[in-house]
Amino acid sequence: MAAARTAGPASAAAPDPLLRVEDLRVVFGPPGREQVAVDGVSFTLGAGEVLGVVGESGCGKSLTALAILRLIPDPPGRIAGGRILFQGQDLVGAGQAAMNRIRGKEISMIFQEPMTALNPVFRVGEQIAETIREHEGLSRTAARERALHLLERVGIGNPKQRLDQYPHELSGGMRQRVMIAIALACRPQILIADEPTTALDVTIQAQILLLLRDLQRELGMAVILITHDLGVVAQVVDRVVVMYAGRIVEEGTAAAVFERPAHPYTRLLLQSIPSLDQEQDRLPTIPGMVPSLSNLPAGCRFHPRCPEARPACRERAPATFEVGPAHRAACIALNGYRHAG
Repeated sequence: MAAARTAGPASAAAPDPLLRVEDLRVVFGPPGREQVAVDGVSFTLGAGEVLGVVGESGCGKSLTALAILRLIPDPPGRIAGGRILFQGQDLVGAGQAAMNRIRGKEISMIFQEPMTALNPVFRVGEQIAETIREHEGLSRTAARERALHLLERVGIGNPKQRLDQYPHELSGGMRQRVMIAIALACRPQILIADEPTTALDVTIQAQILLLLRDLQRELGMAVILITHDLGVVAQVVDRVVVMYAGRIVEEGTAAAVFERPAHPYTRLLLQSIPSLDQEQDRLPTIPGMVPSLSNLPAGCRFHPRCPEARPACRERAPATFEVGPAHRAACIALNGYRHAG
């Protein structure tokens, strides 16, 4: 596993974060019978920072990202509480006109499956150019030229030919690069990459990650990288947020979380990463499954699968404790550390 990136030196007077999510709560279902999918999630994202959000499928990672862009389908879902502050503006209360100006322009998203995210009946060049024309008002000719440049920048060979092809004519890796081109068309301040390497072979995965890293450095944008693979985030992120069953269980710098994981769930995720340095007859796994929204356990939501669970874990939700500089975790076993604010 590649060494984790370390965050830059702390400033005496740190600037306000570009994005601040406070006590976000997303529910599904009718009033009075809501099922909580994202429960009290809070984190920040600084300008130019790369934040990794990790956890198994069903932990609320993608829903958190969709909530930031106000893309939760309503009904059946809705944002039931909290704030999403982008440059001081609360997106939860923003109107659709304001959100339409922000989506794709200030905050862009690479969706999980490009074959379903791309429109199958439009050529890829048209889909890239549409974003540019919508937000920047360029002519069709100028937008097409920008689209051609973007395809070149994301590493697609023979871009003039690819502009006029349909998504089904491209490989999975090419479709993902097209999605990146669309997301970067208007040079957003924040890029949300939701499982950008899912369903790609390991060679293409590495290429996509290197591309995202290079583009992030070139454009100076902030990135939220959502994945279930801690081996992926280790290569590119500054900080890590670990989610389980709709809640954040650990948060810290990449170096702290990878070198000194404080929550049992984080430790088990790290142990499940295949290693080339050790011979393994079987890959380590985490027993059980993430609980369904209709059957969330009382107390710590991880306790049914936790090898370190104790009776108190079944009785109350754990508080969050400061376990190191800019490193916090929510686990009863950490009682004795200072409570996080």
